[in-house]
Amino acid sequence: MSDDADGARWESAHRAAYGCGAWDRARHQADVLVAWHTERSAGFGAPAPLRPVVRRAPRVKWPWGSGSSENATALVLWRVAQETGVLVDEVLLSDAVRYCEAGATSLPAGPLPDEARGGGIGVGGAESVAEAGRVLRAHVADGSAPSPRETAVRATVGGRVRELRATPDWDGGDWQAALTRARRSMREADELQEQGTWRPTARERTVAARTRPDREPAFESARLSRPAPDWPVRARRLLSFAAVLSAAADSLSSEEGSDPSPVGRALSALADACALLQTSTEEIEHLWAAEPQPPVDPATWELAHVPKALRTQIEETEQLVRAAEAFLWMLACR
Repeated sequence: MSDDADGARWESAHRAAYGCGAWDRARHQADVLVAWHTERSAGFGAPAPLRPVVRRAPRVKWPWGSGSSENATALVLWRVAQETGVLVDEVLLSDAVRYCEAGATSLPAGPLPDEARGGGIGVGGAESVAEAGRVLRAHVADGSAPSPRETAVRATVGGRVRELRATPDWDGGDWQAALTRARRSMREADELQEQGTWRPTARERTVAARTRPDREPAFESARLSRPAPDWPVRARRLLSFAAVLSAAADSLSSEEGSDPSPVGRALSALADACALLQTSTEEIEHLWAAEPQPPVDPATWELAHVPKALRTQIEETEQLVRAAEAFLWMLACR
Protein backbone atom coordinates (compact mmCIF):
# COMPACT_ATOMS: atom_id res chain seq x y z
CA MET A 1 0.00 0.00 0.00
CA SER A 2 2.07 2.91 -1.29
CA ASP A 3 -0.45 5.67 -1.98
CA ASP A 4 -0.44 8.34 0.73
CA ALA A 5 -4.24 8.64 0.64
CA ASP A 6 -4.62 4.88 1.04
CA GLY A 7 -2.17 4.96 3.92
CA ALA A 8 -4.10 7.73 5.63
CA ARG A 9 -7.36 5.82 5.23
CA TRP A 10 -5.68 2.69 6.61
CA GLU A 11 -4.46 4.57 9.69
CA SER A 12 -7.85 6.22 10.09
CA ALA A 13 -9.56 2.82 10.01
CA HIS A 14 -7.37 1.63 12.89
CA ARG A 15 -8.14 4.72 14.93
CA ALA A 16 -11.87 4.29 14.33
CA ALA A 17 -11.76 0.64 15.36
CA TYR A 18 -9.27 0.71 18.23
CA GLY A 19 -8.66 4.32 19.22
CA CYS A 20 -4.99 4.07 18.21
CA GLY A 21 -2.82 3.90 15.11
CA ALA A 22 -1.76 0.75 13.28
CA TRP A 23 1.66 0.56 14.94
CA ASP A 24 0.28 0.88 18.47
CA ARG A 25 -2.29 -1.80 17.68
CA ALA A 26 0.39 -4.11 16.27
CA ARG A 27 2.57 -3.51 19.33
CA HIS A 28 -0.26 -4.30 21.74
CA GLN A 29 -1.28 -7.48 19.93
CA ALA A 30 2.35 -8.58 19.65
CA ASP A 31 2.78 -8.08 23.41
CA VAL A 32 -0.08 -10.52 24.03
CA LEU A 33 1.18 -13.11 21.55
CA VAL A 34 4.77 -12.99 22.84
CA ALA A 35 3.74 -13.05 26.52
CA TRP A 36 1.65 -16.19 25.93
CA HIS A 37 4.56 -17.88 24.14
CA THR A 38 7.01 -16.89 26.89
CA GLU A 39 4.73 -18.26 29.59
CA ARG A 40 4.06 -21.46 27.65
CA SER A 41 7.76 -22.01 26.93
CA ALA A 42 8.74 -21.55 30.58
CA GLY A 43 7.05 -24.82 31.51
CA PHE A 44 4.76 -25.89 34.33
CA GLY A 45 5.52 -24.33 37.71
CA ALA A 46 7.69 -21.52 36.38
CA PRO A 47 6.91 -17.99 37.56
CA ALA A 48 4.50 -16.33 35.13
CA PRO A 49 5.92 -13.31 33.29
CA LEU A 50 4.22 -9.96 33.57
CA ARG A 51 1.05 -9.98 31.52
CA PRO A 52 0.76 -7.30 28.82
CA VAL A 53 -1.12 -4.09 29.40
CA VAL A 54 -2.04 -1.27 27.05
CA ARG A 55 0.99 0.98 26.92
CA ARG A 56 0.43 4.71 27.01
CA ALA A 57 3.97 5.85 27.81
CA PRO A 58 6.36 6.91 25.01
CA ARG A 59 8.28 4.06 23.40
CA VAL A 60 11.84 3.46 24.51
CA LYS A 61 14.23 4.14 21.63
CA TRP A 62 16.41 1.18 20.69
CA PRO A 63 18.90 0.82 17.83
CA TRP A 64 17.95 -1.74 15.20
CA GLY A 65 20.49 -4.24 16.47
CA SER A 66 19.02 -4.60 19.96
CA GLY A 67 15.31 -4.96 19.38
CA SER A 68 13.06 -7.40 21.27
CA SER A 69 10.94 -10.24 19.96
CA GLU A 70 7.89 -8.07 20.79
CA ASN A 71 9.17 -5.37 18.42
CA ALA A 72 10.02 -7.88 15.69
CA THR A 73 6.63 -9.56 15.99
CA ALA A 74 4.85 -6.20 15.98
CA LEU A 75 6.67 -5.05 12.86
CA VAL A 76 5.83 -8.31 11.07
CA LEU A 77 2.14 -7.79 11.89
CA TRP A 78 2.30 -4.13 10.87
CA ARG A 79 4.10 -4.97 7.62
CA VAL A 80 1.62 -7.65 6.51
CA ALA A 81 -1.33 -5.39 7.38
CA GLN A 82 0.24 -2.42 5.62
CA GLU A 83 1.02 -4.31 2.42
CA THR A 84 -2.39 -5.97 2.19
CA GLY A 85 -4.39 -2.94 3.34
CA VAL A 86 -6.23 -4.73 6.15
CA LEU A 87 -6.53 -3.99 9.85
CA VAL A 88 -3.79 -5.50 12.01
CA ASP A 89 -6.37 -7.75 13.66
CA GLU A 90 -7.39 -9.16 10.26
CA VAL A 91 -3.87 -10.35 9.38
CA LEU A 92 -3.75 -14.13 8.93
CA LEU A 93 -1.24 -15.71 11.29
CA SER A 94 -0.11 -17.99 8.48
CA ASP A 95 0.73 -14.95 6.32
CA ALA A 96 2.71 -13.41 9.18
CA VAL A 97 4.70 -16.62 9.63
CA ARG A 98 5.91 -16.42 6.03
CA TYR A 99 7.56 -13.08 6.76
CA CYS A 100 9.84 -14.82 9.23
CA GLU A 101 11.01 -17.63 6.95
CA ALA A 102 14.61 -17.87 5.81
CA GLY A 103 15.29 -15.53 2.93
CA ALA A 104 12.46 -13.15 3.75
CA THR A 105 13.04 -9.43 3.21
CA SER A 106 15.00 -7.79 6.03
CA LEU A 107 12.53 -5.99 8.26
CA PRO A 108 14.48 -2.72 8.54
CA ALA A 109 14.87 -2.66 4.74
CA GLY A 110 11.14 -2.55 4.00
CA PRO A 111 8.34 -0.09 4.84
CA LEU A 112 8.37 1.18 8.42
CA PRO A 113 5.82 2.90 10.65
CA ASP A 114 6.48 6.55 11.39
CA GLU A 115 7.58 5.59 14.91
CA ALA A 116 10.48 3.55 13.46
CA ARG A 117 11.99 6.19 11.21
CA GLY A 118 15.18 7.58 12.68
CA GLY A 119 15.69 4.58 14.95
CA GLY A 120 12.62 5.18 17.06
CA ILE A 121 12.13 1.46 17.60
CA GLY A 122 14.20 -1.63 16.99
CA VAL A 123 13.44 -5.20 16.06
CA GLY A 124 16.95 -6.60 16.09
CA GLY A 125 18.53 -8.76 13.47
CA ALA A 126 17.93 -12.24 12.11
CA GLU A 127 17.77 -13.78 15.59
CA SER A 128 14.87 -11.53 16.67
CA VAL A 129 13.00 -12.20 13.44
CA ALA A 130 13.51 -15.96 13.86
CA GLU A 131 12.12 -15.71 17.39
CA ALA A 132 9.09 -13.82 16.07
CA GLY A 133 8.58 -16.71 13.66
CA ARG A 134 8.68 -19.20 16.53
CA VAL A 135 6.10 -17.17 18.42
CA LEU A 136 3.73 -16.99 15.46
CA ARG A 137 4.12 -20.65 14.51
CA ALA A 138 3.30 -21.65 18.10
CA HIS A 139 0.03 -19.73 17.90
CA VAL A 140 -0.86 -21.25 14.53
CA ALA A 141 -0.24 -24.73 15.95
CA ASP A 142 -1.97 -24.17 19.30
CA GLY A 143 -5.39 -22.68 18.35
CA SER A 144 -8.37 -24.22 20.09
CA ALA A 145 -9.47 -27.57 18.64
CA PRO A 146 -11.65 -26.74 15.62
CA SER A 147 -14.96 -28.30 14.76
CA PRO A 148 -15.28 -29.81 11.26
CA ARG A 149 -16.76 -26.55 10.00
CA GLU A 150 -14.00 -24.47 11.57
CA THR A 151 -11.15 -26.34 9.90
CA ALA A 152 -11.55 -24.16 6.79
CA VAL A 153 -11.36 -20.93 8.83
CA ARG A 154 -7.83 -19.56 9.06
CA ALA A 155 -6.77 -17.87 12.28
CA THR A 156 -6.33 -14.10 12.37
CA VAL A 157 -4.30 -12.05 14.81
CA GLY A 158 -7.41 -10.54 16.40
CA GLY A 159 -9.18 -13.88 16.60
CA ARG A 160 -6.20 -15.44 18.35
CA VAL A 161 -5.92 -12.61 20.87
CA ARG A 162 -9.66 -12.83 21.57
CA GLU A 163 -9.20 -16.56 22.09
CA LEU A 164 -6.46 -15.91 24.65
CA ARG A 165 -8.54 -13.24 26.34
CA ALA A 166 -11.35 -15.78 26.78
CA THR A 167 -8.99 -18.48 28.05
CA PRO A 168 -9.36 -18.77 31.83
CA ASP A 169 -6.47 -17.28 33.78
CA TRP A 170 -5.05 -15.47 30.79
CA ASP A 171 -4.75 -11.95 29.40
CA GLY A 172 -8.14 -10.44 30.25
CA GLY A 173 -8.49 -12.04 33.66
CA ASP A 174 -9.96 -15.30 34.84
CA TRP A 175 -13.59 -15.06 33.78
CA GLN A 176 -14.42 -18.42 35.34
CA ALA A 177 -13.24 -17.06 38.69
CA ALA A 178 -15.41 -13.98 38.15
CA LEU A 179 -18.45 -16.18 37.53
CA THR A 180 -17.61 -18.20 40.63
CA ARG A 181 -17.41 -15.02 42.73
CA ALA A 182 -20.79 -13.90 41.41
CA ARG A 183 -22.44 -17.23 42.23
CA ARG A 184 -20.84 -17.22 45.68
CA SER A 185 -22.11 -13.71 46.39
CA MET A 186 -25.68 -14.79 45.58
CA ARG A 187 -25.33 -17.92 47.68
CA GLU A 188 -23.99 -15.91 50.65
CA ALA A 189 -26.95 -13.50 50.43
CA ASP A 190 -29.36 -16.46 50.44
CA GLU A 191 -27.61 -18.04 53.43
CA LEU A 192 -27.67 -14.81 55.43
CA GLN A 193 -31.39 -14.53 54.85
CA GLU A 194 -31.98 -18.12 55.92
CA GLN A 195 -29.92 -17.56 59.07
CA GLY A 196 -31.92 -14.45 59.87
CA THR A 197 -28.80 -12.26 60.13
CA TRP A 198 -29.82 -10.10 57.18
CA ARG A 199 -33.14 -9.04 55.73
CA PRO A 200 -33.47 -7.15 52.44
CA THR A 201 -34.94 -3.68 52.83
CA ALA A 202 -37.98 -2.54 50.89
CA ARG A 203 -35.66 -0.50 48.68
CA GLU A 204 -33.52 -3.57 47.93
CA ARG A 205 -36.58 -5.64 47.06
CA THR A 206 -37.79 -2.92 44.72
CA VAL A 207 -34.40 -2.71 43.00
CA ALA A 208 -34.30 -6.50 42.66
CA ALA A 209 -37.76 -6.53 41.08
CA ARG A 210 -36.75 -3.93 38.50
CA THR A 211 -33.34 -5.39 37.63
CA ARG A 212 -33.93 -7.60 34.63
CA PRO A 213 -31.95 -8.33 31.46
CA ASP A 214 -33.35 -6.66 28.39
CA ARG A 215 -34.22 -9.44 25.95
CA GLU A 216 -34.20 -7.07 22.99
CA PRO A 217 -31.86 -4.18 23.81
CA ALA A 218 -32.05 -1.21 21.48
CA PHE A 219 -28.88 -1.18 19.36
CA GLU A 220 -28.46 2.49 18.67
CA SER A 221 -24.75 2.15 17.91
CA ALA A 222 -23.75 2.57 14.29
CA ARG A 223 -21.59 -0.54 14.74
CA LEU A 224 -24.76 -2.63 14.69
CA SER A 225 -26.72 -0.65 12.13
CA ARG A 226 -26.98 -3.81 10.03
CA PRO A 227 -28.13 -7.19 11.42
CA ALA A 228 -25.20 -8.67 13.33
CA PRO A 229 -24.20 -12.33 13.73
CA ASP A 230 -25.68 -14.25 16.62
CA TRP A 231 -22.78 -14.46 19.06
CA PRO A 232 -21.92 -10.72 19.18
CA VAL A 233 -25.61 -9.91 19.69
CA ARG A 234 -25.77 -12.35 22.59
CA ALA A 235 -22.63 -10.84 24.10
CA ARG A 236 -24.04 -7.33 23.69
CA ARG A 237 -27.17 -8.36 25.62
CA LEU A 238 -24.92 -9.49 28.47
CA LEU A 239 -23.07 -6.18 28.40
CA SER A 240 -26.39 -4.33 28.48
CA PHE A 241 -27.31 -6.32 31.57
CA ALA A 242 -23.92 -5.50 33.11
CA ALA A 243 -24.81 -1.81 32.85
CA VAL A 244 -28.22 -2.44 34.44
CA LEU A 245 -26.63 -4.41 37.29
CA SER A 246 -23.97 -1.77 37.88
CA ALA A 247 -26.57 1.02 37.99
CA ALA A 248 -28.66 -1.01 40.45
CA ALA A 249 -25.63 -1.59 42.69
CA ASP A 250 -24.76 2.12 42.56
CA SER A 251 -28.32 3.10 43.49
CA LEU A 252 -28.09 0.97 46.63
CA SER A 253 -24.61 2.06 47.62
CA SER A 254 -25.65 5.70 47.51
CA GLU A 255 -28.24 4.94 50.19
CA GLU A 256 -26.43 2.29 52.19
CA GLY A 257 -23.10 4.11 52.53
CA SER A 258 -19.61 2.72 51.96
CA ASP A 259 -20.36 -0.79 53.19
CA PRO A 260 -22.49 -2.54 50.54
CA SER A 261 -25.17 -4.95 51.67
CA PRO A 262 -25.17 -8.61 50.52
CA VAL A 263 -27.45 -7.75 47.60
CA GLY A 264 -25.22 -4.83 46.62
CA ARG A 265 -22.18 -7.11 46.62
CA ALA A 266 -24.03 -9.66 44.50
CA LEU A 267 -25.11 -7.05 41.96
CA SER A 268 -21.55 -5.72 41.65
CA ALA A 269 -20.07 -9.20 41.24
CA LEU A 270 -22.64 -10.07 38.58
CA ALA A 271 -21.93 -6.82 36.71
CA ASP A 272 -18.18 -7.47 36.79
CA ALA A 273 -18.60 -10.99 35.39
CA CYS A 274 -20.76 -9.83 32.48
CA ALA A 275 -18.55 -6.82 31.73
CA LEU A 276 -15.52 -9.02 30.99
CA LEU A 277 -16.98 -9.50 27.50
CA GLN A 278 -16.74 -5.83 26.63
CA THR A 279 -13.38 -5.59 24.84
CA SER A 280 -13.87 -8.59 22.56
CA THR A 281 -17.47 -7.64 21.78
CA GLU A 282 -16.57 -4.09 20.79
CA GLU A 283 -13.74 -5.36 18.58
CA ILE A 284 -16.07 -7.74 16.74
CA GLU A 285 -18.71 -5.05 16.30
CA HIS A 286 -16.14 -2.70 14.78
CA LEU A 287 -14.90 -5.42 12.41
CA TRP A 288 -18.45 -6.24 11.34
CA ALA A 289 -19.19 -2.58 10.68
CA ALA A 290 -15.93 -2.23 8.70
CA GLU A 291 -17.07 -4.80 6.13
CA PRO A 292 -17.87 -2.90 2.91
CA GLN A 293 -20.96 -5.06 2.51
CA PRO A 294 -22.53 -7.87 4.52
CA PRO A 295 -20.51 -11.09 4.05
CA VAL A 296 -22.08 -13.68 1.77
CA ASP A 297 -21.85 -16.25 4.58
CA PRO A 298 -22.24 -14.47 7.96
CA ALA A 299 -21.89 -17.78 9.82
CA THR A 300 -18.41 -18.38 8.38
CA TRP A 301 -17.46 -14.77 9.13
CA GLU A 302 -18.58 -15.32 12.70
CA LEU A 303 -16.49 -18.49 13.08
CA ALA A 304 -13.44 -16.54 11.94
CA HIS A 305 -13.99 -13.73 14.46
CA VAL A 306 -15.61 -15.35 17.51
CA PRO A 307 -13.24 -18.09 18.74
CA LYS A 308 -14.46 -21.19 20.53
CA ALA A 309 -13.16 -20.02 23.92
CA LEU A 310 -15.15 -16.77 23.61
CA ARG A 311 -18.30 -18.65 22.65
CA THR A 312 -17.85 -20.77 25.78
CA GLN A 313 -17.46 -17.65 27.90
CA ILE A 314 -20.67 -16.19 26.44
CA GLU A 315 -22.60 -19.42 27.07
CA GLU A 316 -21.46 -19.73 30.68
CA THR A 317 -22.15 -16.06 31.35
CA GLU A 318 -25.67 -16.56 30.00
CA GLN A 319 -26.09 -19.43 32.47
CA LEU A 320 -24.98 -17.07 35.24
CA VAL A 321 -27.58 -14.52 34.13
CA ARG A 322 -30.32 -17.14 34.35
CA ALA A 323 -29.24 -17.90 37.92
CA ALA A 324 -29.20 -14.16 38.63
CA GLU A 325 -32.77 -13.79 37.37
CA ALA A 326 -33.93 -16.49 39.80
CA PHE A 327 -31.96 -14.89 42.64
CA LEU A 328 -33.44 -11.45 42.01
CA TRP A 329 -36.97 -12.80 41.66
CA MET A 330 -36.72 -14.64 45.01
CA LEU A 331 -35.22 -11.53 46.62
CA ALA A 332 -38.05 -9.36 45.36
CA CYS A 333 -40.67 -11.77 46.75
CA ARG A 334 -39.30 -11.94 50.27
